[in-house]
Amino acid sequence: MFEKDETLLAEHKKSNGEKIKIYYVGLGATTSDVIQVRKANQDKPLWVNDKYNYMESSKLINDTSLQIVLSDTGYHNYGNKLDTIIINVK
Repeated sequence: MFEKDETLLAEHKKSNGEKIKIYYVGLGATTSDVIQVRKANQDKPLWVNDKYNYMESSKLINDTSLQIVLSDTGYHNYGNKLDTIIINVK
């Protein structure tokens, strides 16, 4: 069995004190690594995606949306295209 490897990439605090955390999660040799967005007090992710492995930036917008800019470093020969994603964090 492989252990889960979790790295905190960023943390944002909403005006009510609630924290939104962004993690890079390595799940082992047989599954894809993922980027997850979670509320600090919940185990269930708000958003999960295995298409990306690198976060360029993130910011909280009006306490309701999280903007993250992601890429996949495996495609560095193709210009490392960045994608901007908006996630509802209400």
